[in-house]
Parts: sequence; structure tokens; C-alpha cells
Amino acid sequence: MASAQAQKPTTKAPQYVARPTPSFFTTYTYLSYSIVDKATSPDPMPARGVGGTLLLRPDGTYQKHLTLAMNGTTMPFDQDGRFTFTGNRISFSYTDKKGQPRTDEGTFQLLNGVLTITLQGYPATNQSVYTLRQQ
Repeated sequence: MASAQAQKPTTKAPQYVARPTPSFFTTYTYLSYSIVDKATSPDPMPARGVGGTLLLRPDGTYQKHLTLAMNGTTMPFDQDGRFTFTGNRISFSYTDKKGQPRTDEGTFQLLNGVLTITLQGYPATNQSVYTLRQQ
């Protein structure tokens, strides 16, 4: 005689679908820009009338179109170049207005679609802090 075993119903753990994080490689809109000049003050000096975009491409190229309000007019700061990053470190390499190669280095953080980039300035105690939002 074969005995029948009652099978206990199995309870499955709830299934959660992981949401993909927003892509790092996209277009960002500038929200703010400030300079920290530690020789004069530990407080950041915010720029006025900040606008424009930063495009970071998967092939390591970027396009920066930053605008700032200065002396009653809007000043454009356009730049094309290459960027690299490792961990939270980022560098931007480009040719300056005098035709000389230049690299700006610093750190970045992407959190909830907001990208914060802090670049070391000249002299070494200065920093530039950019806050951008993914479009």
C-alpha cells in the first residue's frame, strides 16, 4: 500500500524588481556653480545666473555649455574634451583658449539624478563646485 504524503503549501518570498539606476552617461543641466577660495574664506562663493548643460557620453567625450551672469550680461563657457573616472574621482581633459592641453581633476557624486562635481583649482587650495541635474 502506497502512502500518500500531503505536501505543505510553499510560501514564496515577495519578489522585488530592482530599478535600474539612472545612466551616468546623459545630459545634465547646471543648477549651481560656486568657487571655494580657502585663502580668503572657507565659505563657497556662488555664481549668479548659472545655466547650460553638460553632456557626458559613454565613449569618454563631453560637451560643456555653461553660462554665467556677469556685469549685466551672460558669459558662455563652452568646452569639448575627454573625461575619465575611477571610483569617485573624475578628470576632464581639453584644450584651453590658448591652445594648450589642460586637465581638471576632482571628485563626483551622483545621487538621485543630481550630479555634484568638485574640481581642484589654482592655486591648489581653490575648488570649483558644480551641481547639475539629469535631464
